[in-house]
Amino acid sequence: MPATFEGKKGSKPKGKFDPTKKRKKEDDDTTSASNKKRALKHARQSHRPHSETVIAAKVLWNKLRSKSNTPQDVETMMKELMELLKGKFNRVALQHDASRVVQSAIQFGNKEQRSLIVTEICDAGNIIELSTSQYSHFVVLKMIKYCFKDEKCVKLLVKGFKGLIPKLAVHAVGARVIEILFANFPAKVTAPLKLEIYGPRFKLFNDSGSLSNTSNQPTLNTVIKDQPSGKKAALESILSIVNKGIGKGLFGFAYFQEILCEYVTVAPPSDVRALCSSLVDHSIHLLSTRAGSRVVAECATYGTPKDRKRIMKSLKGYTRSSLSHSDAYIAILRLIDVTDDTVTIQKSVLAELLVVPKEDTKNDKGECSSDEKSPLLDLALSDTGSKLFLMLLAKTEETKKKYFDPAELEILRNNPTITENGEEVPTSKKNPKTRRTELLQYIKKLLVEMCESHPNELLRSRSGSNVLREVHETYPSKKLSQAIVSACDSDSDEPIFEHPIGHRSLKRILLDESKSSNNNEETSFSNAICAKFKGRFLKEVASSNRGAFVLAAMVEGDDTLKKELSSAKSEIKNIMK
Repeated sequence: MPATFEGKKGSKPKGKFDPTKKRKKEDDDTTSASNKKRALKHARQSHRPHSETVIAAKVLWNKLRSKSNTPQDVETMMKELMELLKGKFNRVALQHDASRVVQSAIQFGNKEQRSLIVTEICDAGNIIELSTSQYSHFVVLKMIKYCFKDEKCVKLLVKGFKGLIPKLAVHAVGARVIEILFANFPAKVTAPLKLEIYGPRFKLFNDSGSLSNTSNQPTLNTVIKDQPSGKKAALESILSIVNKGIGKGLFGFAYFQEILCEYVTVAPPSDVRALCSSLVDHSIHLLSTRAGSRVVAECATYGTPKDRKRIMKSLKGYTRSSLSHSDAYIAILRLIDVTDDTVTIQKSVLAELLVVPKEDTKNDKGECSSDEKSPLLDLALSDTGSKLFLMLLAKTEETKKKYFDPAELEILRNNPTITENGEEVPTSKKNPKTRRTELLQYIKKLLVEMCESHPNELLRSRSGSNVLREVHETYPSKKLSQAIVSACDSDSDEPIFEHPIGHRSLKRILLDESKSSNNNEETSFSNAICAKFKGRFLKEVASSNRGAFVLAAMVEGDDTLKKELSSAKSEIKNIMK
């Protein structure tokens, strides 16, 4: 018999739902706190301009942004939205919630609809208000992004921004607009706007057509060249913008980095040093562009030893990635090139390169690999990373010119000076050769070991072969020569003598040896490769067109090989057939 509940009459089990018990009726919904807030919000919005239109437009916007819409649906909704907001875009764009509706209208509208919106907003003449508003500036960004191909819209926008650039360039929100403006619009179109950065003088001269040379892509150098008397005014104008931008923390914006770069490359070294203390702590943010990297390089050039240490601190942990970056590497090279304290450079910069990155120690499955890989190999194979080794290994300026282009050599110029108490004083006191020797000594062991362990990879890489070539010339050894010969005789799908880069690498090493006056038979690569392929030159080396160039280079420095080949003329004729 099932158990029954026993208790007082009318009592119910505890914890069980009682359907007979009615909850007390709550107060009227309209008096709850959340509804009061909602009612107050609607009351505030009803006092805004075009409140009813905005409410209707937001309903359409909610449908318009759906990803499931067909092109026909978008076209229909855009027609309705344009009818609702025509003549009201300028006022509606200033409202933080309704500005999203205008953004969508620009994004989903056709060319004519976008043109109408841009015309209406620009004709109102308050683009400065839109560009500096936390929400409305997104409308301006959309206009730039989606209308940069429309010539009419571009002209209207440029006209709207005229006279506003110096103010927007140092505004926390307006800076985003300037960044997108200069990035998307052609340099020729934005040239009049950029001239405003150099001061009103240059803007007025451009309007009169005086600055003919700077009409397309003006820089501080070109405007000063056209108007030498205006150099002081231009530098003062840019310095004012730079100081305000530094205060707002605009280091990550490309246009601001361009302004900084123009200033530090034209201003006197003493003025650059005065600015360094405000920039060096933000070095890592400046390395994102070529211009920003040049700024860091100039700060390293003219800064004090304390400034250089602060740069190292800012870049701590980013040395390897910076050297592999297409722009940032030049700042690292310059910092190493001018810092007298080589011990600090070794500990703060070079020490990071002597450890294999964690991601490189794992295989494709994410497991730790047992293969030993030199921590310097990736850098040696990199177009930019290899330049660190080449800069340290190059003994003469002529050698350096083989590996660095003129723009890089300008940044890595020798013996920079600064005026102190009326005298020209070098910014670095240590002898460059002494500095180079001390830094090379720190990485010598790993550098040589890398070349001995990975000759095959280095020979087949344009950057890597340059490093191998300089290491062989600076630190020749029997072990290194034998390692290169082994790479030549290794079994691979494409022999090194037929490789487009590999054969040229061998040829250059051989020619360098033939021209050198300090040849040692024991460490000679030419002797080692001749001994290895003796009797097989024609069959294995000269069997291909590229291999023939290698054999020709071998003949340059080996008289014995010349005699051997002279006795095999008939075989050579057969190969030529």
